[in-house]
Formats: sequence, C-alpha cells, structure tokens
Amino acid sequence: MTVTANETFAADAVAAHLKQFIVDALFIDMEPAEITDDMLLGTDVGVDSLGFAELLAHLEDEYGISVTDGEFVPDNFATVGRIVALVGRKLAG
Repeated sequence: MTVTANETFAADAVAAHLKQFIVDALFIDMEPAEITDDMLLGTDVGVDSLGFAELLAHLEDEYGISVTDGEFVPDNFATVGRIVALVGRKLAG
C-alpha cells in the first residue's frame, strides 16, 4: 500500500492501515477495530519504545516520508489520530 505524494491522502485509510500494522507487526492483543484514533498507544494499547521505533520505520517506508528527530515526539505519536495528522502534513509537503 505504498502511497505517493501525488495520490489523494485518505485519513481513514491511513488510520485503518496503522491500526492493522500495530496489531499484526507489534503483536498487540487487540483487534484493529478496538483501537480508536484517540487511544494513547503507549498506555492504552501497549506499544513500547521498540514498537514506536518500528512504527516510525514502517511509516517512512510505507508512505515515503522522512520524520525528523524533532518530529518523533509524543505530540505526533501518542495516538493514531496524531500519527495520521503527521503523515498528512508530510505528504502535503
């Protein structure tokens, strides 16, 4: 599902993809539909520091974006909703 900057950004599709990745790749014992856009990924979902690093690498590969150290902060990665907003900003240029 690699997305290019020329494709329309669909926040719902990105959120669904992220939730599936979190469950499958990070071995979270939840269904993707149980993860809401505003749940705290660390405390409510159980994503640990290694999981956040894997999530970052996946975002950069999947969406062809580059996230700086200054952007890899809780304000941008605390929830699926915040991650989707970051991806949208990065794809918009």
